[in-house]
Amino acid sequence: MLAVSYSFIFSQVILGVQQLVVTRYLADCFYEKRYEDIFPAYVGMTKTTGVLASVAFLVFLSFSDLPVLLNMLAFVLFMTINLIWVHFLFLSAAKFYQAVAYSFLIGGVIAVSAVLVTDRWLMPFLTAPYAKSIALTASMTFGLIVTLFGLFTSMLLTFPRRGTRDAFAYFSYFDRYPALFWTGFLYNIGVWVGTWIIWFAPGSSAHLDTFRYHPVYDTAIFLSYLTIIQTMTIFVVSVETRFYERYRMFYGYTNEGGTYQQILRAKGAMILVLRQELQRLFRNQGLVTLLVLLFSSGVFVYLGLSPESHDVFQMTTIGAFSNAMVLVLTLVLLYFEDHRGAAFTSLLFLSLNALLTIALLPLAEDGFGLSFAIGSTIAFAFALSRLMWYINEIDYHTFSRMEPRPLTETFTRVGDWLNQRSAS
Repeated sequence: MLAVSYSFIFSQVILGVQQLVVTRYLADCFYEKRYEDIFPAYVGMTKTTGVLASVAFLVFLSFSDLPVLLNMLAFVLFMTINLIWVHFLFLSAAKFYQAVAYSFLIGGVIAVSAVLVTDRWLMPFLTAPYAKSIALTASMTFGLIVTLFGLFTSMLLTFPRRGTRDAFAYFSYFDRYPALFWTGFLYNIGVWVGTWIIWFAPGSSAHLDTFRYHPVYDTAIFLSYLTIIQTMTIFVVSVETRFYERYRMFYGYTNEGGTYQQILRAKGAMILVLRQELQRLFRNQGLVTLLVLLFSSGVFVYLGLSPESHDVFQMTTIGAFSNAMVLVLTLVLLYFEDHRGAAFTSLLFLSLNALLTIALLPLAEDGFGLSFAIGSTIAFAFALSRLMWYINEIDYHTFSRMEPRPLTETFTRVGDWLNQRSAS
């Protein structure tokens, strides 16, 4: 469980390094019909992710006391999850959601089945040290490899132009849009920074002198994040339907010479739909969160979980609600090219969660979930106020916005150097 948890947590942080920058690069490729540049970017991101994941795992090995075989298996698991995120990003950009859904469904069923078979029939025969951990981790890894294979096959079918020339050309976007890097990187750290701090708080444990964890808080935060899954689904559906149509109409008029009255009408319609969709999202997720809080005590008793976990869960569920709203509002800010507002939201989210977690550590379990709830809610309030202020003047921001001048060309030069090395 700890190997899987660590792999998902730290792979998300590694994804945040490139996620929004590559997404912007892909959006420009699709808009400009530069389809031949997409697969090279996939190759470049895959290589870069592999290097970052390897470096992170070397850090893990520096303090890991696990046996060699289990370390090797953990590396395969960690690398597989990292590569799944890369494929997920590209297929989502191509709107090939069906391939993503089937790949995750089939891989998930195989992973669960393999774990159940191992637990049911193989455990009595696994008597060597660490053998049971190795078998269960291998079962989970096998299912994720199936998911990765399905996503990789879908990539080959989706992008028939499979050149590899200039695979690191997207590095120039780190210079052009540094706020995108900071937005993704800081947000993903902000999601987990409180957890990392609490791993060293009173009540935490160190398993095999390798994995830090906190049984009470980790259980609560995991269950809390399950409550916001439907919000992400609703957001994607609403953005891809009603809002996007009004968004495209507004920018169509501004980019293609619409009259002032047409632009104002399109702006009003876009803002109205955006407010309706956000209100619906807040209302639906708020209702789910409220119902969970009302009935959670009985569920925790049924699952045999501790009362301490339930007390923390009540606070982390509120924090998870606000966290989901921060993510949604940050993405909407990026839709409107408010990179500065999105970056500052991520910075505020990270800073508040880190500082409040440290400040409330003396309260132990009473302060763990509270710090997450307060920090996420303040960041949510800021993101909402920033978005409302920005879109009310969206016509001004649209016409006055200038293409940012890169402050540095460091990443561009690195990308060019890597492309030259690859070509030679």
